Amino acid sequence: MGNEHATLEDILAEDMHHWYNKFMRESPSGLIMLFELKSMLGLHGLPEDANSHVDQVFYTFDMDGDGYIDFVEYIAAISLMLKGEINQKLKWYFKLFDQDGNGKIDKQELETIFTVC
Repeated sequence: MGNEHATLEDILAEDMHHWYNKFMRESPSGLIMLFELKSMLGLHGLPEDANSHVDQVFYTFDMDGDGYIDFVEYIAAISLMLKGEINQKLKWYFKLFDQDGNGKIDKQELETIFTVC
């Protein structure tokens, strides 16, 4: 039946090829900017609180802080969301809600969690 002897590497390579094609269709430049992400997801015209939450998600995925999500960051985000272990996801959520990046979630950030979620 076709591909009976496919190795794990073959399957992972097919998966990667699929995600790369999807990424390049959505962003032919190879970089996703914040406004492009909002456009791709249909998130224009959100209330200020929700808009800032989307911004924070973007900046959390922009791991090197260059203002773009490149393919490596895109794959890391997809992998975390689909296959990440619970402790990895918790670290990501903590980073998402620690908006000032000081390693703590203060009262204002905690209030944001409860009003946005």
